[in-house]
Amino acid sequence: MPRYRFLDALGDVVAEGDHADHAEALLWARDEEETEDGVNRVEYLGPDGDWRWAGPLQS
Repeated sequence: MPRYRFLDALGDVVAEGDHADHAEALLWARDEEETEDGVNRVEYLGPDGDWRWAGPLQS
C-alpha cells in the first residue's frame, strides 16, 4: 500500500498515511477536516524513495 503525505500551502507536511491508490488519497485530502489550514498538495513515496505528485485535488 503506497505511503502518502499531505502538504499545506507553505509546503509543510500536515498529515501522512497509507492509502490503496491515488484516488483514495486525493479523496481523503478533499474531504479531510483534521488539519487547520487544509491540504494543498498530495505526494506519494515513489519506488526510488522520492516524493512524487499524486495529482490535482480538484479536477
